[in-house]
Parts: sequence; structure tokens; C-alpha cells
Amino acid sequence: MSNENIKKEKLLISSCLMGEKVRYDGDDNLLDDIKILSDKYQLIPFCPEIASGMMVPRAKCEIKNINPLKIINEFGIDMTDFFIDGAKQTLHICINNNIKLALLKSKSPSCGNENIYDGTFTNQLIKGQGITANILFQNNIKVYNENQIGDLI
Repeated sequence: MSNENIKKEKLLISSCLMGEKVRYDGDDNLLDDIKILSDKYQLIPFCPEIASGMMVPRAKCEIKNINPLKIINEFGIDMTDFFIDGAKQTLHICINNNIKLALLKSKSPSCGNENIYDGTFTNQLIKGQGITANILFQNNIKVYNENQIGDLI
């Protein structure tokens, strides 16, 4: 059987890691290992922040409070509803496409899976998950970040 006939496992991947210019500052986070990943997985790019209606560029956002959840931008504007909507859309994509793995951008208030910024806009990291990473984790979808690619390949 040729490799073309083998069905690849699906991997949800942050659009910015695929080279799409969707970061808050209009840039991307293109991975060097995209070719290796695409050889092994069917890549499904998605950006929860763009899906929720946020624009590029946009103000930096950080999680200010976990319970109750509050995500603000650097000007103090509450952006929580956008992040919740994006997380729900991401989960919907995963469920509807039987996706069990996700490769998301580290430190993001949406996608961070181990550390996030502390809500003070001073570049201080704390242990925690972004909203999208958390909802995927709660629904048994394994979440990796770009520093954990070795675990995927």
C-alpha cells in the first residue's frame, strides 16, 4: 500500500504556526517543521481569535482573571466573549472532524497550553492555559505547543 493511501491522523494547528499573518501584530509564527508535520498529519489550520471576529492587527490581550474569567486588552477593554466564542468554535471543529490532537501557539491567551502571560502586560509568564487550550483539554483533545513538536513527530 502506498503512503498516499494511508489516511493521516488530523492535527488542528494554530494558523499562525502555518505562516498565516493572524497574530495580534499582523505577523506569523511560521514553524520550520511544517513539512515534517504535513508528511505525518493532515493539518487543519484554525485561529480561534480570528474566527471570533477579532481583527488583524489588534491590541494585545491577556487573561486578567480565571474565575470569573476575564480577558482584557492592553487598553482595559473586556474581550472575554471573543475568546470564549473562539474556543467554542475550535472545539466544534475538532468534534465535527474527529480531531484528537492540536498544536497551538504557546503563551497565547487562547492557545497557550502550559504558560500564559499574567494579565499585567509586563511580559511575566505564569503556569496556566489559554481558553481554547483549556476547553480542548477538558474534551480529551491532546494539546501541544510549538516547543513540543518532538512529541508529535
